[in-house]
Amino acid sequence: MTDSDLDAVADLYLLGYDVSWTREGARAYIEKFFRFEPQSCFVAEENGLLGAVLGYSFERESGLILYIQELVVSPAARHRGIAKRLVATLRESTAKRPSRVNVKPLVKADTGVLNFYNSLGFERDKAVSFSFDE
Repeated sequence: MTDSDLDAVADLYLLGYDVSWTREGARAYIEKFFRFEPQSCFVAEENGLLGAVLGYSFERESGLILYIQELVVSPAARHRGIAKRLVATLRESTAKRPSRVNVKPLVKADTGVLNFYNSLGFERDKAVSFSFDE
């Protein structure tokens, strides 16, 4: 992923998640993670942008932990292995780092999403997500 991809990734995010966020809001969100750790952000292209993955990492006593913040694929390009390739690229990039790496996708409890990550060898841990709505 490069700076020139940010607008297209924001558009893809809006399309892929079918959200009502503005393009500017989506771009600011995408850019936040890209600026934090660009070496963990990748896109898939084939005659245009098809998908993107945004990750970030930090060191813990158990080694380097890599989180998958966002993984989005264009609805028209789904079920073609693009998400799997993006996750594989992210995993390969971390293999070059000196520490042991635990990759943890941050996922909602959607069965299809959980099944996808399980098919890639991820195991559900005890992470819990909380939200507060006013």
